[in-house]
Amino acid sequence: MTYGAVQPIRPNRIPLSTKTQQYLVDLIEQGTYEPGEQLPSEKELSVQLGISRSTLREALLNLEQEGIVLRRHGVGTFVAPGYGDRLESGLERLESILELAARQGLQVRFEGLEVRQIGADADMGEALQVPPGTELTSVRRSICADKTPIAYMADFVLSSILSVDEVNGAFNGSVLDLLREKQIVEINQVVAQIVAVTADRALSERLKVKRGQALLLMEETVFNGGGEIVEFSRNYFVPDHFQFHVVRR
Repeated sequence: MTYGAVQPIRPNRIPLSTKTQQYLVDLIEQGTYEPGEQLPSEKELSVQLGISRSTLREALLNLEQEGIVLRRHGVGTFVAPGYGDRLESGLERLESILELAARQGLQVRFEGLEVRQIGADADMGEALQVPPGTELTSVRRSICADKTPIAYMADFVLSSILSVDEVNGAFNGSVLDLLREKQIVEINQVVAQIVAVTADRALSERLKVKRGQALLLMEETVFNGGGEIVEFSRNYFVPDHFQFHVVRR
């Protein structure tokens, strides 16, 4: 912690809790509070910031839901240990999480691999533009950094393109990489949509986060050279480990 770096917050038209939330993020980004470090008590921090404890609690609750801080009942509030290890990606770049991590010098691995052949339900049939019942290869796994789950990924590929045996025999953690290695499949375009969601019971167990914590959901549709959909994925990211941006020209 860097002492003397915390200043009172000046009021303006932005809600005070929102301004407090952003100010605390700025302090963490600047190194005033390090990943894993405990913040001052609510009483002490509210005095330093010149705000009420209720305003501070609202800001801390939002930061907790975003995965930036951890609050331990009866102990205190801590900066998330993995906050400084974010993977930053430009969405204009076609690359897997494993490629992104390697490019940034971070070590990640996958675990909990589940590979099955399933029939497309109505939802997945619409996503892949195939009739319900079409055979799909479902690939689910978690991505971890230093034993901490940072993402949960579920990919659905036409079985005629990628079979269960092919995944089990040559999988390195990325379905995108595996598809690009197949000579008969030319990956031409990936359309991505990102929305904010909250962790339900299943996601909280897989990602080891609290139920209700904010997550980033990226849904990706992969097209081949002929404009046909060959894969659809739902990827859930823990926000304190990822930052996405778009370069517009």
